[in-house]
Amino acid sequence: MPRTRAAPRLRPALALVGAGVGLAGLLATQCAVLAAPGYLPGRAGVLYPVMLWWALGVATAALLVHAAPRRLAVAMLLGGIVAIHAVAATTGPQLSDDLYRYAWDGRVQAAGIDPYRYGPLAPELARLRDRWLFPDPAGCAAIGRGPHCIRLNYPRAHTIYPPVAQAYFTAVHVLPGPPREHKLQLYASLMSLALVGLMMRMLVARGRDPRHAAFYAFSPLAGLEIGSDAHVDVLGAVLALSALAVLTARSRPLRTGVAGALLGGAVAVKLYPALLLPAAARRRPVTLVGAAAGVVVLSYLPHILAVGTQALGFLPQYLDVEGYGEGSRFLLLAGLLHLDGSAAKAAAATLLAAVTVAVLRTDPQRVPVERAALWLVGAAFLVATPVQPWYGVLLAALAVIAGRLEWLAVAAAAHPVYVSLFTDLPGDAWTLRVYSYAVGGGVVLAATGLRRWTGRRLAVDERAAAPAARSVVEPRPESSPGAGTEGQVRV
Repeated sequence: MPRTRAAPRLRPALALVGAGVGLAGLLATQCAVLAAPGYLPGRAGVLYPVMLWWALGVATAALLVHAAPRRLAVAMLLGGIVAIHAVAATTGPQLSDDLYRYAWDGRVQAAGIDPYRYGPLAPELARLRDRWLFPDPAGCAAIGRGPHCIRLNYPRAHTIYPPVAQAYFTAVHVLPGPPREHKLQLYASLMSLALVGLMMRMLVARGRDPRHAAFYAFSPLAGLEIGSDAHVDVLGAVLALSALAVLTARSRPLRTGVAGALLGGAVAVKLYPALLLPAAARRRPVTLVGAAAGVVVLSYLPHILAVGTQALGFLPQYLDVEGYGEGSRFLLLAGLLHLDGSAAKAAAATLLAAVTVAVLRTDPQRVPVERAALWLVGAAFLVATPVQPWYGVLLAALAVIAGRLEWLAVAAAAHPVYVSLFTDLPGDAWTLRVYSYAVGGGVVLAATGLRRWTGRRLAVDERAAAPAARSVVEPRPESSPGAGTEGQVRV
């Protein structure tokens, strides 16, 4: 008898051990990524450990969800995410140099100069340049680059980042912390930890296991794109999820307006959180959209008064650089449907409009806001096929909260696309990029089909079991006055 009682606990205990082994493997894989020689994504073979990181992260998170005791598993989750971010802070950025632009924009604004007024190479900003962001020949050689190198990307262009992101850069510049890159990494990691905590709280509020947050915490999005590269997208994700949490909270006054303001803040960090607006605005759309628009307008207003239309920064040109202006950036539309140019742009707009209409027509009681938001963000990923893996932070967070983990495959698809732009990989680069997103989309379709098939099977089984459920134990009607019915049952 003791054996039969102990047996059910064996698997959760083994899952806990497996999760511990997986976490050790994750940290080893992270160290391999950080130790790969070369500059940024041009390093040879960096893609393979990154994709191994994805696989290990998903497997470790799955084991942790099934592990017991639960408190120890939660402690392992929290300890694991702290360890991953601590390891990330031991080196500089790995796949992107965006954080250098963050540091520069914060420095410019702290000096009392509007960040949208000048590009980094403008003579008016010469006094703000130093040997860290503008190295001398010896400094360039030390980081493996030619003479006259500059750490900033697009050094002649005005900044692309919206006003709330600029406020964050300035705050990081002013706040205390370690020097140079590590300061930005520190505050990005703190935001990532806040995102994990927020996800855990939202999962509990929805009656689900908070350990599902490990599917983000153990992914390269947390350790590489945020921990190492300090992308500001994590701030946008925190604000966007906070908006959804407020919107679905009960007994909270003015929650629609507060949720709209938070979404407006997310949009003023990175523009793509605007995709959440149709999902969030299915109830009281005027209040929510009005609050969001108000925050965006107010955040831009001081810059518009200072520099006029230059407050848009490099954004219009950036869309052209990325290929969206000419319609060549839509990998699945071009690679699978052979659409390009105006036809690709028209098809992309039509598909996103169709998903938006479908979301607006859904019942908020039947389709939770996080799932409707996931439809929109996920559809945008499959249509626009961005090359920037850090955009996937919001997608992954929504996938975890909505309980649709298959969308992690779409977030992971950006890594092969991004790395193939900077280094030679075996085979045809174009085919790799198209197939990366095609595989991600295929995983989503397969999981969706399996979920629906399973739901139908359960419904059939429930209908088949209904007659037996109705055969309840009932007392027989009395056959004659005064006759007892105790012990007489109908089966």
